[in-house]
Amino acid sequence: MLFNQFLRSLFAVTGLFFAALINAHAETMVVDRIYLIVNSQMLTRSEAQDVKSAIMAQNSSAEKTQAELEKQLLMNLMQEMLLLDRANALKIVPMEREIDARLNRLAEDQPHLLEIYSEENLKEQFARDFKKHRVISREVDSRINIDTSDIVNYCDQQLRKDRKIGLAQILLQGSENEIKQQVEKILQEFGNGVSFEDLAKSYSADSSAKRTGGRLGVFKPGDLLKEIGDVTNDLKRGQISEVVETQLGKHLLYIYQEDFPQGLDCQNISETQRTNFSNAIHHQKRTALLDTYMNEMYACAHIEIKDPGSSGLPGALALPEVELENVNCQARRVMVIPQKKKKKKKRNRGDTKS
Repeated sequence: MLFNQFLRSLFAVTGLFFAALINAHAETMVVDRIYLIVNSQMLTRSEAQDVKSAIMAQNSSAEKTQAELEKQLLMNLMQEMLLLDRANALKIVPMEREIDARLNRLAEDQPHLLEIYSEENLKEQFARDFKKHRVISREVDSRINIDTSDIVNYCDQQLRKDRKIGLAQILLQGSENEIKQQVEKILQEFGNGVSFEDLAKSYSADSSAKRTGGRLGVFKPGDLLKEIGDVTNDLKRGQISEVVETQLGKHLLYIYQEDFPQGLDCQNISETQRTNFSNAIHHQKRTALLDTYMNEMYACAHIEIKDPGSSGLPGALALPEVELENVNCQARRVMVIPQKKKKKKKRNRGDTKS
């Protein structure tokens, strides 16, 4: 999250102050307004502007368009508010001693922050961080499972990613229908035992193929065009790829040679390698699960953007679209109800016994 660490509470409401008397009448001037509502959470314009300033201060923001920056701002705001709303639904409350412990660590590591921000504001931010992390731990991290097969498969992927491959191609030309017919003939002849080298000499539109048999040389997949590298990462030696389209044309690819890095045996992984692979797999799974989790919450949320006025904040048209199938929003909204009923039953049984 790219949030300003010291935003005021997301429950802040419109702030008012009294201006000087003008023409003998007391006049109330509005200095802040509600900007964003996400379920039970509310955010003011000034709080959103603080987050916008933090995003704009990042070096990477200079490379993004205005539309991309607006999308990033809204996603950051909504993800924070969705997690806090979920924490409220799950009745997650930080322990005071944990907040105090974190404040003490901050006082030791970054004492200058205590001179800039009040202890109360710091504690509020720590409480919000605690709630968000506890929600993610409970509803995302608890679903991550890594077994031996995951580690072996990841090891195989690393080997394939780091290998050097001898790559050959058949360059295809013609209409879509003509290329489709060519591919069918090539695959049929390949299945009947004709070598890829001979097929390249017969069918490739590359003028050098008759001399080279379609061989391009030895490469690491990362050194190739992205479209080709992505395909060869999963392509096994002796197989013909599906048709790959690049700026150079349409290709059938074939790996005729593989050179794997030394020192890595996926059937005999060292403890250090196992730990490194496990950490990488955990990061991959966590990223994918968290992305799905946040998208599902977003798809089921009540989100309302108030008129941003002259604040420079994006309007409702900038809200990102998330298309998800089979999301049961009703089930998500009542997820915590069975626990409440269960506790109530226990109390009733206790009352009966007494």
